Amino acid sequence: MTLSRRALLSVASAALAPRVARAQSAPRSGRMFNNIAEEVILDAIRAGRVLSRRPVGSTSVNYACDLAGEIDMAFKPKSTSHGEAFLSEIAAFRLNRMLGLNRVPPACSRTMPRGSLRLPRETPVVAERDGSVRGAAIYWCPVLRDSRIDQERDRSRWTSWLRARGTIPDGDRARAEEISTLIAFDTLTGNWDRWSGQNVPMDSAGHLVYLDNNGGFSEPWGDRMMSSSLRNLRQVQRFSRSVIERARALTDASVRAEMALDGDPAHPPLSPTQIASLLRRRDALISYVDDLVRRHSADHVLSFS
Repeated sequence: MTLSRRALLSVASAALAPRVARAQSAPRSGRMFNNIAEEVILDAIRAGRVLSRRPVGSTSVNYACDLAGEIDMAFKPKSTSHGEAFLSEIAAFRLNRMLGLNRVPPACSRTMPRGSLRLPRETPVVAERDGSVRGAAIYWCPVLRDSRIDQERDRSRWTSWLRARGTIPDGDRARAEEISTLIAFDTLTGNWDRWSGQNVPMDSAGHLVYLDNNGGFSEPWGDRMMSSSLRNLRQVQRFSRSVIERARALTDASVRAEMALDGDPAHPPLSPTQIASLLRRRDALISYVDDLVRRHSADHVLSFS
């Protein structure tokens, strides 16, 4: 898990609302997250001055950083316990863009002076030779609540919705699509940590936020890990047509190009080996969906836009 549940799943005070409202801006790309232009968020977390920080990690090393501005960030550094797993957060955000989603908080590479973090001597954070610390700057969602979809009662409900000929109650279609897409997304990233406890929060509008992606893109990616990933996928028989079409269109070149947009050519979010494994998982996802279409028809399987 990336951030402490107490810190992440509590409702922020009403005083945050004006800050978020002031941060809204017309996006150059048309992409928004939490009603804020994605470019505005990335500019802020990439270079914003850190006013204060506090540790919020539970199983991973992570800091909540208050920035000099209207947007705050989490900073996940390279550490002795998790190595460069922070890159998976950036890769997940980039893949989310390629799939036409806005469910993963914006994230980018950032290097900070170790002294600016005011870290205790015994911290597991790894510094570079020049004393700087590399890590992922991740947009701090001001309001997150537990969606409860990982609890047994809710899970039994949505798994029935997502059968090829299942019935989705009125008012639950958006939630059903978000869960379906989350599982497809985790199949692509190979995220093994999604269902370990409270890793599926929702924002103030009730939409799922695909948080905690540091368990994705692990290497080596062997047959046992593929089997585990496919077990989760088989809970779902209904998918977003646009997400599947975009996943089908992924190529080595297109993934490399998107990852390069992070702007740190010396440390790309995904290695060539990780990209190859991503495309293997993509092939497994598409094969599964195509088989369902042959058995149940496209209308029943690709039933979300």
